[in-house]
Amino acid sequence: RASGGTALRKISYGNELLTNGDFATNDFTSWSVSNDPNATASSGAANIGKLSGDAAGIQQTLTVVSGQVYKVEFDITSVTGSSLVQLRDGLGTIWQETITAPTSVVVYYTETTTQLGLNIRSRTDGVRITIDNVSVKEVLYDQPDGTLQLFNSPANVPRIEYDATGAVKGLLIEEARTNLYPTSTDTWNAYGNGSHVKTVDSSVVNPTGAYGSDKITQTNNFGYSYVGYHGSYSTVGTTETYSVYLKSAGHNHVRLRMSNMAGYVNYDFDLSNGNSSLPDIAINSGATGHIEDVGNGWWRCSVTYTVTLANPYPSIFLMPSADNFNITQFQGDGTSGVYMWGHQIEAGAFPTSLIPTSGSTATRAKDVAQIPTSAFGYNNDKGSLVIDVLTPVADQLMALAHFHTNSYLNSRALWKSSPNLNGVGNQYVNNIYDSSITLYVVGQQTQAGYTKLGLSYGDSERAVKDGGTVASGTSRYPNPTRLHLGGRENGFQSQCWIKSIQYYPRQLTDTQLQELTT
Repeated sequence: RASGGTALRKISYGNELLTNGDFATNDFTSWSVSNDPNATASSGAANIGKLSGDAAGIQQTLTVVSGQVYKVEFDITSVTGSSLVQLRDGLGTIWQETITAPTSVVVYYTETTTQLGLNIRSRTDGVRITIDNVSVKEVLYDQPDGTLQLFNSPANVPRIEYDATGAVKGLLIEEARTNLYPTSTDTWNAYGNGSHVKTVDSSVVNPTGAYGSDKITQTNNFGYSYVGYHGSYSTVGTTETYSVYLKSAGHNHVRLRMSNMAGYVNYDFDLSNGNSSLPDIAINSGATGHIEDVGNGWWRCSVTYTVTLANPYPSIFLMPSADNFNITQFQGDGTSGVYMWGHQIEAGAFPTSLIPTSGSTATRAKDVAQIPTSAFGYNNDKGSLVIDVLTPVADQLMALAHFHTNSYLNSRALWKSSPNLNGVGNQYVNNIYDSSITLYVVGQQTQAGYTKLGLSYGDSERAVKDGGTVASGTSRYPNPTRLHLGGRENGFQSQCWIKSIQYYPRQLTDTQLQELTT
């Protein structure tokens, strides 16, 4: 995956690697200073500023592990104007931003050497910045003491995702998607004839484990009002999904509406128990909704719809109650409301993991998970493969495991079918597949959930789903160079969580395949 990607993950951190990151000694012990003869360390903070020439900075060299991910954070507690601030590691810039006000900076960074030359520097003449609470810690994944949070992994870090209870779901595999909502953390404006009040509550922990989210309340006035984003981004006829993270701030009932279409579509959510329902309004034809518990009182709510005009926009209403859908006559109390964070609009029939945006759209590349066959004792003559997979959408055509070379021709694959694909053997369906491919299509999954699939090859090729009837086909010998998970190199990207995968360098019996997939 060329880009980063988010997942609900257990995250913990190693020991502090920096010395004197809080400048408690009121000097630059363990630090070096460049290009600023006036730099000071006092009152538990460092103050630097660029005079002319190269940037002013403070540096400290740390011993690290190449290939590991590190969390680098620091506070800029004051700035005298506007300054371009950079974080560098000795090989180049890993973060930079123009700073005009106090802020906290958090950067997740994959190290490529064994020495991290941490360098925080200011590049603007005449502007001084004050730095405090500098920290560098190794990111530890999937530890028993890890805190469940929505974590934005750096590029090329596999995403092992968990549910809200802390149970592992598996390796997350996703197709490429684009978030069309320009600033995912901003709920934008309030509209209508009521009196919604939007504030930023910095005391509430959002799904990432950081502080800060929008809070929406309504005064004691009657009337409809909503918050939303009025923007143009859609193509008529496409299927889209809008999603947002919501948490009760004393009010539980929320309606998501996609407005400015040929009417509008709605879906209602109860943040006290995770219930969702389609209101009894004729215009809602074709709309679907989904709510998912993501822990700490937060729910991810979504509505899927077909675009009927080129400019639909998402709206969020506070509803009177689960039994009263009259949003035009809602009366608030000026205090109770809903926290909102993490908006996403994407083309597709279901929500995928949040793609953070900051001022413009952003795209997450598809997941590409593969391993050379030389790395796990692959036997080309006889072998067996068993996969336990969770899928979010029923009847989804997926290539779950694909043994191949540079070409998908003459390959060996394990598939989960859509309704019109059943059986094992050479197939040519709807001009999708080349007739020389052996497909192992192992039956229809009628609802989202875990399923187990098994494949064996040798004297013949065998496939089974959830301990059912074993299907058979003619054996092929493709001599593959790698195993591709959750997709095929030339397409058919899956949307799934692979909970486990087992490979045996021998052909299991039909009974063994059935037992392993039951």
